[in-house]
Amino acid sequence: MTVKTILVHLANDGQAETRLGAAAALARRLQAHVTALYVTAPAHMPAAIVGRAASAAYIGEAMAIAREKAEAMRATVAETARREGLSVELHVVDGEPIDAIKAESRFADIALVGQNPALTLDDVVALHPMEELPLMTACPCLVLPHGRPAPATIGRRALVGWKDSHTTARALHRAVPLLESTQSTILVAINETGAPDPTADAAATFLARHGIAVEVRVQAGPDRDCGAILLANAAASAADLLVMGAYGHTRWREMVFGGATAHVSRYMTLPVLFAH
Repeated sequence: MTVKTILVHLANDGQAETRLGAAAALARRLQAHVTALYVTAPAHMPAAIVGRAASAAYIGEAMAIAREKAEAMRATVAETARREGLSVELHVVDGEPIDAIKAESRFADIALVGQNPALTLDDVVALHPMEELPLMTACPCLVLPHGRPAPATIGRRALVGWKDSHTTARALHRAVPLLESTQSTILVAINETGAPDPTADAAATFLARHGIAVEVRVQAGPDRDCGAILLANAAASAADLLVMGAYGHTRWREMVFGGATAHVSRYMTLPVLFAH
């Protein structure tokens, strides 16, 4: 797979320019186009507002504010394209962010989004389930940790979380364009005993044929601790990208994650490429 289109989600969350800058840096490196997506979510009526005139006035004001914010975002995107000399376009759509990103992901190779700022998994499910995206999008999701400055690099020092499964194998395949330019790549396999994992060696051989030198590490640990072990390894190796499969399923807008996916989604401190 080659990466030729990077979808980046922009929102009024204080992190839009961080994500746009990260998308631009990746686009320069991969010689890719950037599609910036700004979603004007529908206005929800506060309970205190009653009456047809009040409702119409509120909706009109909300729509005007949304248009102003969209125009400000359009100017930011245009300036980024001019400054970086990149092919960048902005799509402004109405609707719910999850649905809009899911639809746009059909025409992208990577979707770059932000981690949910919620503190608990219950908050993520109930309030703004952005971490649902890796289970729904047509392309892998590159998630940036919330509240952190723009990463200087993404994928110069990569860590791959390995598990003998189709989901992890798909994540590995999707990550190849990013891993091809790494300075170092570490593949970490975790099992109960720390016994050698022949599938981890096979994955390293697969990457080597793409010109990617890989160090394989096998660690002992219970399945419930895999997420914490991966993040600890990432911190110890100064990794700037974690690659892993996203385990779980969605049902009626509710998200159910596997243990490692849930842990990393909540506690990530570096960009994570999730694929389902």
